[in-house]
Amino acid sequence: MRFLQVREKELPDAALLTAVEAAAAEARRHAGQLLVNDRADVARMAGVGVHLGEEDLPPADARALLPGGALIGVSTHDLEAARGAFAEPAADYVAFGPVFASATKRGRVPKGLAELARVAALKTKPLVAIGGISAETLDAVFEAGADSAAMVGGLLSGGRIEENVRRALDRVRRRTLSGRIYLVGFMGCGKTAVGERIAERLGIPFVDLDAEIERTSGVTIRALFESSGEAAFREREALFLQGTESLPRAVVATGGGCSTREENREHLRRLGTPVFLDVPFEAIRARLAGKTDRPLFQSLEQAAELYSRRLPLYKIGSVRVELSGREEVEETADRVLNALSDARELGVP
Repeated sequence: MRFLQVREKELPDAALLTAVEAAAAEARRHAGQLLVNDRADVARMAGVGVHLGEEDLPPADARALLPGGALIGVSTHDLEAARGAFAEPAADYVAFGPVFASATKRGRVPKGLAELARVAALKTKPLVAIGGISAETLDAVFEAGADSAAMVGGLLSGGRIEENVRRALDRVRRRTLSGRIYLVGFMGCGKTAVGERIAERLGIPFVDLDAEIERTSGVTIRALFESSGEAAFREREALFLQGTESLPRAVVATGGGCSTREENREHLRRLGTPVFLDVPFEAIRARLAGKTDRPLFQSLEQAAELYSRRLPLYKIGSVRVELSGREEVEETADRVLNALSDARELGVP
């Protein structure tokens, strides 16, 4: 789940409510949830959750104000306060810190990772680490027992917000996205370029099945089709697909026809998580113009008919990522990684 907190202590009430409502709408558009810092009254009016400090309303009183299902978090700064917050029925999660020195928590002595670990040993609900956390310290925070981390300065550093957010999320994904990721889809949908980028960001191997077949055979895919026929190529492709089981973690770009065989679809589901890059044919057609290296691409009309036949097969058992075809590689990688994280939360292996 994606969470965003509005932490604003100086805006007039009307302006704060407007800002919170706008942020809540944007969060919902991205399947996220919003919390507002301190202000249970604003949270009630905006229909969002609230994060409470030590001097704010008690969680039970805030619960009475908020609609059912609204999240309530509680900040704590020492072991005993955390113990009490874990025992508080109205609190959904407990935040503890500052773990490190933080510009947003001036005057508070950093508690450190050892104290965070002691708090984590008490937890009966999710624990959020707060204070001075950056992408580089996320691993240490999680290893100390935190379930999540709140970041402000680490995301704003250098004004490179998008880059910092991506780096932080990728740190988390390296810990949570285990196993093999198989990219499936029609020729020209971007499996190779996107797969290479995802593998780089996760720090795991990348395999292009077609490229591996060409490398080991010494000839192009087109030449293999012409010399042995499609059926023989599909047999070889299935063997290479099964061979990826030797890689504990990897991103694998499959050929456009790999998912057309039921045997291969079963292998994909057994070996990892298939992800379908669902790019409309209109966008693919522009990418295929002038191509001569695709063995089954004879004309745009023939490609359109082939796309229509394969489309339902790509969808079977796959995490589907709908794309316009106009996205840059980085944006597509973001979309795939978000879809995988969402799928894991829903229990997709």
